[in-house]
Amino acid sequence: MDGRKKQMGSMEFYWTGHPFVDAGLAAILLITGKNKPEQLTEKDIEKAIEFASGLYATKEWSSSYLLGMIFPNNGILMANPSMSKKRSPKAIAENLWSILREFKISNKNSAKCVLCGRTPAYTKKEVYRSVFPLLGTGGVPNFFHSANIRGADICAHCLFLTQFMPLASYRLSRVLVMHAYPYELMLELSKEAFKDIKKSKLASQGRGFKRPENFLFHLVGEITRKIERDDVWENASITLYYFICNNQNQILDVIHVPTPVLRFIAYANLVDRNGWKHIISMGWEKAPKEEQFEEFERKYPNRVYTRLLNYESIISYFYNLKERRVNTSWNLLAFYCKEVIGVDKEALDFIKDVGNRIVETVEKLPDNKLGDEVRSLERAEKLYQFEAFFIRVEKLRQNLGIETPLMTFDEFVRILTAYGEDINISWKSVRNLLLFCIYEKLHDRLIKTAKSEEISEVGIEEEKEYAIYGGGE
Repeated sequence: MDGRKKQMGSMEFYWTGHPFVDAGLAAILLITGKNKPEQLTEKDIEKAIEFASGLYATKEWSSSYLLGMIFPNNGILMANPSMSKKRSPKAIAENLWSILREFKISNKNSAKCVLCGRTPAYTKKEVYRSVFPLLGTGGVPNFFHSANIRGADICAHCLFLTQFMPLASYRLSRVLVMHAYPYELMLELSKEAFKDIKKSKLASQGRGFKRPENFLFHLVGEITRKIERDDVWENASITLYYFICNNQNQILDVIHVPTPVLRFIAYANLVDRNGWKHIISMGWEKAPKEEQFEEFERKYPNRVYTRLLNYESIISYFYNLKERRVNTSWNLLAFYCKEVIGVDKEALDFIKDVGNRIVETVEKLPDNKLGDEVRSLERAEKLYQFEAFFIRVEKLRQNLGIETPLMTFDEFVRILTAYGEDINISWKSVRNLLLFCIYEKLHDRLIKTAKSEEISEVGIEEEKEYAIYGGGE
């Protein structure tokens, strides 16, 4: 070992911004209990190599996970059936050490690493998909746009770290790598993977989650509740890399989670977890019972999550149309509108004020008439129907002797046309906000009328409702 150390005296590790390389670095930090790359010592690297090589030498890792899902026929980790007799922790460790020896070797004729851009590319062996997931093979050299028949121009530092990536990933239906910034969040999100591996000596199953976005949002909520603050997500960036790489398939889904969405999910879990669960439940075809929620979350895709990731509005999920009740508080809805879809506070206060004036009017009606008026707003699928609702409410105010008008002309124009270029879409967001106001104040009376009538679902699945001001970052 002393000979190795002499060759590694000036070794340095650093974050690169590449998901596979950074996941490998996160794994080494978790193995050694360190928080930053500059804290790593040679003894730490020795410990990490010993830990990884011991796992990779087992059949469960080499044949099933590494060969079948990440590194097909990896010669460094000996994930090749033909190497089964030679495979051992010692042999794998020696292969990893051999890459480290190339860290500081300078080759003026070698291109710089395409990932970190700091050091010359590794040239001792070819860099194909067998040692770096989702690349091409030696049989298709034209795959590499660098026109290098030896594969991608990746340095020893990045190649070495990538070999540890499986230890910070989750084995769902495919392999899930969570790449996050600040990097402290990446360590936090990968911590469970390493904990499971340390306990069972097997790749983490991610609690049985089948959908990567469901698992991430669950973790975000759990971490936020544990630390009891949501500011850690203030400027966070998270991208999920969900892939499989073997000799038959190379598949990759890249799922970027907008920062405003992260802030909203964290805030929702902190201030109204039950309300947030009600909203999520609306995203499944059939709402689960309380005891079924975790099972649904693990197994099934959710429309709320999908719409959040696609920059589509979820305002209509904040209330239950069939039961004419709200799923959460106005404060959470307001936070969503301001943070995620970009409604400014002035506009939101204006819409809420109009909602209060509507409630002030229709609450004076008998139950049957109240139900009729609210139902007309629920069923407004065209802009002229939406306009007609306000005209009827204005007439009601006059008949009821309410002195102030529902809206001025300018306010009427604003409520119909001021929230986006396509007024045939954006006005539905306003309608949904108004329904929330009405259900929040008049649920007890409205539910009486709902029991005697069939209310069709409006806008939950079919409606293409966009953010009022565009949304996202």
